[in-house]
Amino acid sequence: MKKPFAFSVLLCALFCLLHVSNGWSAAQPAASIAKAADYSCSYYDDMTGKYYCVETSATCNIAHAFVKESGSTASPTLIVLTYQGNINGCQYFEGSLLLPTGSTIVVGVVSCSCGSSITTHVFFV
Repeated sequence: MKKPFAFSVLLCALFCLLHVSNGWSAAQPAASIAKAADYSCSYYDDMTGKYYCVETSATCNIAHAFVKESGSTASPTLIVLTYQGNINGCQYFEGSLLLPTGSTIVVGVVSCSCGSSITTHVFFV
C-alpha cells in the first residue's frame, strides 16, 4: 500500500513542478522585447579623483545599476533603483550607494517604452 501512495506523491510533485516551471517561463518577456542597457566607465568623482563604471538597465517597472571603480577587478555592486515618477511620459528611477571612499554615488535612469530606450544620469555627493 505504501508503494502506490509514494508513487502518486512523486507523480503529483513532478506534475506540479512542470506546471510551475511552464507558467514561470511563459511569464518571461519574449526575446524580441530585449531591454536596452547603458554602460560607461567615464563617471568621475572629483572629490576622490576616481572614475567609476556604471551599467544600468530597465524594464517596464524595475531598473537597476551595477557600479564598480574603473580598473578594479572586484565584482560590481548592485543598486536596485526606486521608481520616482514620470518625466515626459517616461519612467524615472533613482538609487544611491555609499562608496568605500566616503562619497555617495547617485544613479538615475529615465526609461522610455518599457526600457527600450534608457538614459543614465550619475552624480556624486
